Amino acid sequence: MAWRRSLFLCLVVAAATSVFCPGCQRAGGGGELGVVLLRYNPGSESTEQREKGFLDTLAKEFPKVKVLSSDQYAGTTPESALDKATDVLNKYQDSVGGVFAVCEPNANGLQRALGNTGLAGKVKCVVFDPSPDLIDGLTKGTVHGIVLQDPVTMGYEGVKTMIAHLEGKPVEKRIVTGEFVATPENLKEARMKELLDPAQFENDEAAPANPKYRLAVIPKGTTHEYWKSVHAGATKAAEEAGNVEILWKGPLLENDTEGQINVVQDFITKKVDGIVLAPLDSQALVQSVKDAKQQKIPTVIFDSALSDEGVIVSYVATDNYRGGALAARRLAEVLQPAAKK
Repeated sequence: MAWRRSLFLCLVVAAATSVFCPGCQRAGGGGELGVVLLRYNPGSESTEQREKGFLDTLAKEFPKVKVLSSDQYAGTTPESALDKATDVLNKYQDSVGGVFAVCEPNANGLQRALGNTGLAGKVKCVVFDPSPDLIDGLTKGTVHGIVLQDPVTMGYEGVKTMIAHLEGKPVEKRIVTGEFVATPENLKEARMKELLDPAQFENDEAAPANPKYRLAVIPKGTTHEYWKSVHAGATKAAEEAGNVEILWKGPLLENDTEGQINVVQDFITKKVDGIVLAPLDSQALVQSVKDAKQQKIPTVIFDSALSDEGVIVSYVATDNYRGGALAARRLAEVLQPAAKK
């Protein structure tokens, strides 16, 4: 009977110590595991909303999941994300069970860091936005969820909304383009395939001979695949209209706020008919949008909000807060499938 009492006490103690993530222990290791949030870049409203949605949802719905780190910014490139993720993983190597990266360049850097530290597949990885490497990780078990946007629809609706406004038609102040989660279980579904591999702009703009409207479409950057898909959607909307010329230009890198401001000011000088803008910084671009409005050039914002909604026509984007919440639920699911919320 003594051995039974000892076994019972051991089980009670083991249950009582499950405070980081109930049910989460790395094979061959000891102790409970927590999660890490890798932030993007200060001032980016879209990713700030994802970060907030992720942390709020963990706190409300999964209070026993320990957040080990939530104050580290991975930067705007895969290279900077690789360095930051490596530092964080090395610091928490024995206690990290899951990581959320809030955008594609951060996610690509994180995936490389997981491989370099020998934690790929061991640490659960949920990311925002796809790339070929991340999709490959989803099939191989090193990525456990990808929160998806619809960048083609975002570009399409941004331009369509501007055209409608210029035609004097009423438009919605907020247009949500949807958010989804791809997992190893659903990645073969038709809608998931479409969002995991969205259309991308590949050819030169075919401008009409005598366009009625010249629209400047200004992304946050021009190197990532996400923006090529936005470009494809914007071009489709212009082609459907038949009398619209798309002037596509943005900074090369997504940390060049001053460069983006210069692009906006240049289009104001050129007296375009409308601006469709994904602001790199929610506050730094406000004055430029005000300048455009003073010149009677309306602005539709897409992807990431502007802090002053009074100076814009409409905001077309993902519900990024909800996207962060979906990431939290997916990470909690793969970390503790049998645990109660």
